[in-house]
Amino acid sequence: MSENRGAVHSAENLWRQGWIKKGLAAFVLTGLAGCTYTQTSDISNPLVRKSSWFSYLNADDLRLACQAGDAEGKIRIVYNAKYYDEVWAFELDPYPGYEEFNLTTRVFGPLQVKNINVELNAPLGAFGGQETVDRIDRDAYLAITDALQAEGFGTQSRDGLRLYSDDYYWVAIGCSSQTVTLATWASGVDDLRGLAFPDVLADLSSLEGDLPEAPSAENARSQGAAQLHYSQNSDSRDFYRTVRGNMLR
Repeated sequence: MSENRGAVHSAENLWRQGWIKKGLAAFVLTGLAGCTYTQTSDISNPLVRKSSWFSYLNADDLRLACQAGDAEGKIRIVYNAKYYDEVWAFELDPYPGYEEFNLTTRVFGPLQVKNINVELNAPLGAFGGQETVDRIDRDAYLAITDALQAEGFGTQSRDGLRLYSDDYYWVAIGCSSQTVTLATWASGVDDLRGLAFPDVLADLSSLEGDLPEAPSAENARSQGAAQLHYSQNSDSRDFYRTVRGNMLR
């Protein structure tokens, strides 16, 4: 009898522990989903990046300002070269008159992210990375927007595309006439090596270092393979975002 009771108690304890863990995971993920990146946030701060990366990637701050008419000409471009290896972020902000613009470049590299203990499938950043701010003229700004538009910025239809943290992809979000435009380019779907706008950005930025090279089109992982890998490693630190209209969810 004592053995049976012990077995029952052990099973009950395991059941409770499982639900406690699931509840804790849901609580943490809900907290991350509710952390909004704002215009006064500092993405270079590791705590800010830890709690609001999804919001930053979706440009929630830019979207809100765009609706209010306060973000005309602003563009955010993010290059995910495997999240836990290297991420580049470019911000274009106009001066009054739209003749000059700030191009802010940030990179969070291997030393900043690889050695961090990551929990519960959450995108946790680390340390501040590197940052430069370059003032560019209107012609340089138009060179960037022309290169983006040549690759489908403003005309894409990518609903349902998944962007996996352990892969390579670009996201560009901009505001024009109080309208937000989202474009994405993903390894396995697009030939990232053939894109022109990354070279334009790199040439205009004074940040040292080269953009990480994405896999060639023939060696890139397909969306199906990425999804299978993610489903088979559901306890890992990896995550993904899905294109829903002009949003990332």
